[in-house]
Amino acid sequence: MRFKIPFSPTLLIAGLLTTVTSFAAGGNWTLVWADEFDVDGPPNPANWDYDLGGGGWGNSEIQTYTDSLDNARVEDGRLIIEVRQNRETARNAYTSARLVTRGLHAWQYGRIEFRARLPKTTGTWSAVWMLSENAIFDGAFWPDNGEIDLMEHVGYEEDPLFHAVHGSVPNNIHGTLHTKMRNHLTSTGLGGSTLVENATEEFNTYAIVWLEDRIEFEVNGVVYNTIHKAQQIPVRNPPDDISPYWPFDQPFHLIVNVAVGGDWGGHFNSGFYPDDSPYGPLGIDHDGEWPQRMEIEYIRVYAPSENAESWLGFPVQRGYADTGDWLGPVNISNAPWLYSADWGWFNAPEEAQNETGGWIWLPAP
Repeated sequence: MRFKIPFSPTLLIAGLLTTVTSFAAGGNWTLVWADEFDVDGPPNPANWDYDLGGGGWGNSEIQTYTDSLDNARVEDGRLIIEVRQNRETARNAYTSARLVTRGLHAWQYGRIEFRARLPKTTGTWSAVWMLSENAIFDGAFWPDNGEIDLMEHVGYEEDPLFHAVHGSVPNNIHGTLHTKMRNHLTSTGLGGSTLVENATEEFNTYAIVWLEDRIEFEVNGVVYNTIHKAQQIPVRNPPDDISPYWPFDQPFHLIVNVAVGGDWGGHFNSGFYPDDSPYGPLGIDHDGEWPQRMEIEYIRVYAPSENAESWLGFPVQRGYADTGDWLGPVNISNAPWLYSADWGWFNAPEEAQNETGGWIWLPAP
């Protein structure tokens, strides 16, 4: 058994500042697909197609999706999804982009990870999510076939006015599953959320680990929500067909988009300003800072490695590493050997020394 320590995006090791870009290194995963967005211009057509048009998209959104470089492009090593405002015409007042891997790439199980900086203005609704590649349940596509929201973010949760009305700073990063039995139409989606204070100023790493028995949601290598298959299926008289409860045993494709307004993105008003919203009935700051961008440095898909070793991970937070049965809680300030530049008596493997994936690998003593 070996042990791994995930460390924060910037970590001082023996006086050297190390930048971490991935949390999926090591023997558990094999990279099977990635877009590193390293060629400027339109998104790679071998990886991405477009959903086009307006019409609300089932959520009363007001943007129109295009395939214009104004709205979707690769620039300086990043995928840019840019929302543009055109107040001279009501018909296309906001344009954006919705990229899909549908018909090109789909996956069943694995780790899907991306690194992004999110838009901020009230009325934006950014998401990286997944839908089933084939509509196989009941001839319907949603929600019967499931939806996996790796990350959703709405701009109004960054708004100081909303904070004042809400009475606190709410969680602003959301990871959710939708099924036929549990979905947002009935306010029963399988969701969790966490606060990322710098989500709109800095790049953070978001991921899911999708296994046969559960789906985990992460930010910067820390799991904040886990949904177990067994907990969704009735214990008494379990059905022969479990797909209404857990349709996540089929290939899903990726979707990347930024919407404007809608039932969630324009939800600033609900319960706070029912008659006199500062952002109007659509909950959009039309006088805010536009254009707005979601910028993504990479998207990577990993499959479980064949012959993968068993690893025990323990996150380093607030100066402590909880090593479980190995050493128990370790105060980092009292254990500098954990970050020794020469790795001391641990005889660390080569992959530990280059820190390529953002992990320090330690063999068990």
